[in-house]
Amino acid sequence: MIKILMAGATDVGKKRTNNEDTFLILTPEQVPDLPLDALMLAADGMGGHQRGEVASGMVRDIFSELFSGQLAEFLSAYGIDSSEKLLNILIPEIHANLASLSEEQAEAENQREKMGTTLTVVLVHGMNITVGHVGDSRAYLVREDMIAQLTEDHTMAHLLVKSGKMTEAEAAASKYRNALSQALGASKKVKPEVATYPLEPGDKLMLCTDGLTRHVQDEEFVEILQNNAPEAACQVLIDLANSRGGKDNITAVVAHFPA
Repeated sequence: MIKILMAGATDVGKKRTNNEDTFLILTPEQVPDLPLDALMLAADGMGGHQRGEVASGMVRDIFSELFSGQLAEFLSAYGIDSSEKLLNILIPEIHANLASLSEEQAEAENQREKMGTTLTVVLVHGMNITVGHVGDSRAYLVREDMIAQLTEDHTMAHLLVKSGKMTEAEAAASKYRNALSQALGASKKVKPEVATYPLEPGDKLMLCTDGLTRHVQDEEFVEILQNNAPEAACQVLIDLANSRGGKDNITAVVAHFPA
């Protein structure tokens, strides 16, 4: 069992009245039977009329409940033998449940807009992490003075970049930069991005929502994560985003792996 220093924080920002972001951290200290060294999650809800809070909160609660006592039954029912297979099955299952609830609520409230949420989740097992991702929240790995974005933004702008129809600079200024190409509950179907990465001693890991990445640059992430403990880093990041406008809800989850 490795000792990981972890912290998370979320803030409504300067422009919004509701915080539709959420995060989750689970460790063996909190959950004695947790079959992992840690779980980290960040989610950014959407849908208006407080339904974004419902969507992101539902995803958080499903992960919390499942990994706090119901995981063995789920693994057995689906014949799951790896973290990647777990996330590839679990995330579409959550999407289907959320989509059904979203449809019901939209009809009941006569709303066209469905509720949904992004999801970026990390399962830590030893010195490896498995990342599951849908939407435009992000996971970053910081190693010494280098930073790597482990997730791909599921936005219409990014699809245009991948197809060669738009440059990264054009995408950053595009009206499509915040238009999600897939989100839990709001899309017809989702195809989660799932991958496993090896860690090295001293690595730093961060999950965050787009309320942070729209205001803070990669090189600033490196400096802040390398020079602050996780709890302090989260607060410094949130304060920095708010000082630059705080146009959206802001969430950061940070982990330091032992050197």
